[in-house]
Amino acid sequence: MADLGEWNTLEVVRVEDRGVYLDGNESGEILLPTYEGGKDQVLGAWIKVFIYNDSEDRLIATTKEPKIIVGEYAKLRVVQVNAAGAFLDWGLS
Repeated sequence: MADLGEWNTLEVVRVEDRGVYLDGNESGEILLPTYEGGKDQVLGAWIKVFIYNDSEDRLIATTKEPKIIVGEYAKLRVVQVNAAGAFLDWGLS
């Protein structure tokens, strides 16, 4: 199972134009988009990725370094406040 909000080492199980899909076991396949580091990855490769939820609440992978991970705390800059809540810059989209 892929651990949300943490670094995971997952296997590439499918390669497509928009990125590669990683084996998240019980979490299912997780997309590592081309723009997040999925370019030039090959089937069967093992990749260290950070797993988080995208804006549509889907699991997504990135090779980019977040400013903070689960279990840590940090001082983050507020970038927007609206009816949904406050949004902080944590280094990922």
